[in-house]
Amino acid sequence: MSDYISIKTLASFHHIDESVLLEMLEYEIVPVKKTGNQLLINTDNLNELERALRLYAELGVNMQGIDIICRMRTQLEALQEEVLQLRKLVDSH
Repeated sequence: MSDYISIKTLASFHHIDESVLLEMLEYEIVPVKKTGNQLLINTDNLNELERALRLYAELGVNMQGIDIICRMRTQLEALQEEVLQLRKLVDSH
């Protein structure tokens, strides 16, 4: 069973305005679940969200830049996985 955390709780924990997280959600940096009037993030996605928050807070990267960086990182991870699978295939023959 997945655990979820509210945007309000995350904003409070990270000492940031809720609007920053809401803007990240508009860019679909991480998936969000809406329950009633609460927006929730799966705890499995916290690392990715916190990485995006560091880009924003520590490096001053804007939301468009964060979006691009996150998408490129996802593509890079997929390519790395593909290379590993191809190496296994080549090694087994």
